[in-house]
Amino acid sequence: MVDKHTIIVMISIIVITGSLGYSSINAISSPNLEFSWPGKSFNFLSVITDKTVNVCNPSILPASFYKYSFTIIYEENDLGTFSTGRGTFAPNSDGVVFGKFDSPDNRMTGLFFSFFDTEQGGIDVSIVNLDAIKVTTKLESTVLWVVPYVIVHDYSGTEFINLINKPTSCAK
Repeated sequence: MVDKHTIIVMISIIVITGSLGYSSINAISSPNLEFSWPGKSFNFLSVITDKTVNVCNPSILPASFYKYSFTIIYEENDLGTFSTGRGTFAPNSDGVVFGKFDSPDNRMTGLFFSFFDTEQGGIDVSIVNLDAIKVTTKLESTVLWVVPYVIVHDYSGTEFINLINKPTSCAK
């Protein structure tokens, strides 16, 4: 016959192991999350007015994040950051998260973004070096509900536009 202390210890081990295992799943599944702009119509000016981002979890595991953001940089100058709130997604599902654009100077950023978009469209209205646009994305999450980790990717402006306008695996 097994005594009470052994049973309590075994149940505690099972609960702790299960909790650690479940929270660690996020470290495996969240890097696979895919983000896209609603209507596949991202342009730099739309960052100021649009408030949502589509998210797809193509993994067979649940995934969550604390914050997704992207910062737009032109010639080493930070023009602003679009940041979302947290999101949790079941396996093989998609959804929408709400976000907001913050900039040190919205008037100047809007002017630059309109120049970027016309240059991207092939109309040369100003001297804007499209190769000088960089976008840094950050996906912030936690492991074990406490330990933070951040996944950072750097893209050129054109790479980012192509990525964010591409249909996600959930939309196919």
